[in-house]
Parts: sequence; C-alpha cells; structure tokens
Amino acid sequence: VPLPRGGSLRFAATIAFAALVLLVPGGLSRASMGQATPAGGATPAAGDGPHPAHIHTGTCDELGDVVAPLTSVADPATGGERVGAASAHAVKISRSDVDLLLEEIVASPHAINVHLSDEEIGTYIACGDIGGTLIEDEGRTHLQIGLGELNDSGHTGTAWLGSEDDETEVTVTLIEPDEMD
Repeated sequence: VPLPRGGSLRFAATIAFAALVLLVPGGLSRASMGQATPAGGATPAAGDGPHPAHIHTGTCDELGDVVAPLTSVADPATGGERVGAASAHAVKISRSDVDLLLEEIVASPHAINVHLSDEEIGTYIACGDIGGTLIEDEGRTHLQIGLGELNDSGHTGTAWLGSEDDETEVTVTLIEPDEMD
C-alpha cells in the first residue's frame, strides 16, 4: 500500500502515533449511541476483514448518505513476512482517491465509517468525524483524524485526507488489537 503522496512521512507517522495514543487507552466506545450492532448482540471479532469503509454525510452520531466509497480496509501483508515482536498489534490499511475536494468535505459535516464486512454492512466497528486542523505541507493541504471504536469491536485507527488536484486521497489505518500471534 503506497504512502500518502507529497506529505512528510515523519510528520504523518508522528500524527498517526499521537492519535492512536489518545484513542486506544480511552476506547472511545460509542456502542451506546445507536450504531448498528452484530446479530445476537455478539461483539465483532478482531482478525476479520476486509472491512468496507465509506465517507458519509453527517457525523458518527448521525450518519447520512454515503458520498464516497473507500477501498476496503485490509491486511497489507499479502505475501509479506510478519517480523518483530509477536505481541505487535496487527494493522489493516486502505488507500483511496475520491472525487471530492478536501475543501468540500470539510465545509459540512462528514464522517468516515468502517463496517465489519460486506455481509454485515450494518455492523459498524469504527468511525471518525472529519474535522480538525488543516495542515499545509510542501504545497499540499491535509488533515489527520482519529477513528473511535464502535460496538466493543476493539478496532481503532486514524485516517489521513490529503488534497490531490481535483480529488482527495484518503488513507485509513485500522488497528486490530486482539489479532496477535
């Protein structure tokens, strides 16, 4: 999965790490806010996927219509070898280009919502309202947001949105904390 074009890798990594440090300990669970729950009240399992993701109008509390489908969030290690600590959290990634300007997305409420699977599209596992501080870096505007856990899924993450001519590049990173060797 390619890294965001034109942005500083060190800056993006620092922002992503800072957002995750804030999100993971607190859990940011919104399960009680009316989002869809799995059949039979079960908790969505980690280690699953790929996870469909979309940009919606509205906020995580009141999602509206899908305005841009994103590439499903999936394991980037196809054919790769897992290295390092066996206790390291698994990370799933998605990279998409959407036909919306970043300025249009932030001009009104929008959210990125991640679903359990295509089969269980009504089960939400992580969501983040699109908002925050726009950063100008090397002539490009970008925004980093956090994705909070939904329905006790254990999934948290970040999303990076960057302006790219007449579209917006979106990279979603999702942590699967229970998927450890």
